[in-house]
Amino acid sequence: MNLTVSVNQKQLLDILLNVGLVRPVFIWGAPGIGKSAIVEQFAEDMGLPCVSLLGSQLAPEDIIGVPQIVDGRSVFCPPRMIAREEPYCLFLDELNVCSQEVQKAFYSLILERRIGEYHLPKGSILVVGCWLSGSGQSVWSFKSWTS
Repeated sequence: MNLTVSVNQKQLLDILLNVGLVRPVFIWGAPGIGKSAIVEQFAEDMGLPCVSLLGSQLAPEDIIGVPQIVDGRSVFCPPRMIAREEPYCLFLDELNVCSQEVQKAFYSLILERRIGEYHLPKGSILVVGCWLSGSGQSVWSFKSWTS
């Protein structure tokens, strides 16, 4: 189920607190309105470190990591900034502006809270930032996998 609502900053913080622990929260808005600042302030208020990944500046291997041979099998080693032991707030920003290959690399994080064999620690919060279409920027649609 997808629920789309327009909220103010205080309401968004309440949604992050009450929904973010169990489901990813998507924040849609024009570029430069302060989505990143809101998420970073929220994480700080929660006592969680915040990791922001700007999708438009990443390649898929920056997310899924590189393979390593362990006991004769390949295992992907996600980057240290993602693969953490303690709960944290992960902000995947500019999801609909990045390449479709990077979007695909983000899928398992968004849909299953994992990358390969690594799972986000319990208590982690996942927030996704997207630009509104019509904001003067080129954006990708991804309705097929968010429905």
